[in-house]
Amino acid sequence: MTIKLSDSDGDEGGAGEINMVPLIDVLFSILTFFVLASIFLTRQQGLSLDLPTAKAAKTTQMSEQVTLSVTKEGKFFLNKESIDLKSIGPAIKAVVERDPDRLIVIAGDKSVRYKHIVNILDELRQVNATRIAMATDTK
Repeated sequence: MTIKLSDSDGDEGGAGEINMVPLIDVLFSILTFFVLASIFLTRQQGLSLDLPTAKAAKTTQMSEQVTLSVTKEGKFFLNKESIDLKSIGPAIKAVVERDPDRLIVIAGDKSVRYKHIVNILDELRQVNATRIAMATDTK
């Protein structure tokens, strides 16, 4: 792209050039940053489960949440890390003591036995966790 410069007398001055390639590089870098940032900010911390669906489910995305996942085999995970049932209470207690307003999300596969969810809720009740949510898919 070439820009011709002239003064008020109509005389042509020197030709100036604007190189657009660095500008395009910067714009693509910024675009890439925002695309990657949006992907990482919307990704759930839990496992990929086949969640039950609910009509009245509210979509909430909080960056400061703890996800307790239960697979259909009955295995427990705390933010993608395997954990046994007896360790859930102390782990959540440490989280609640640091931040009492931290949301604890229980994500259970739709074929999980009810007793596993009750066991998790019992562990959470024993450590005085009050902000608890259940993960579901919307219909």
